[in-house]
Amino acid sequence: MTLNDPTIKKPEQPQLFPGGLAASGKKQVEDLISLQKEFSEYLQEVNQNWLAHMRSEAALATQFATKLTATRSIPERATLCQEWTNRRMELFTEDSKRILAETQKLMESSLRALAIGWPAAA
Repeated sequence: MTLNDPTIKKPEQPQLFPGGLAASGKKQVEDLISLQKEFSEYLQEVNQNWLAHMRSEAALATQFATKLTATRSIPERATLCQEWTNRRMELFTEDSKRILAETQKLMESSLRALAIGWPAAA
């Protein structure tokens, strides 16, 4: 008798994970990886949007300061301040809409994470 004798029945290895459980776990891990990738891309997008926003804010402030120093009269300054205030209100409205949309997208991702069981319930 040798160790590689095909007639010798080897003891079965116990299955640590039944087939259905392993497949379910694999799908859950794949879903989590997909969700993590989506969340990472989302954060990059938000970062880029806010960086662009800060640049436009800086450009607006620089433009305002330049125009303000060039004005010669109080009525000119009042008109310039009114225009600047109007533009700031437009930007505030755009910011509010963007924040609302970003928050909604984040909540949808969070709900999907909970739906697939992440983090796992204790």
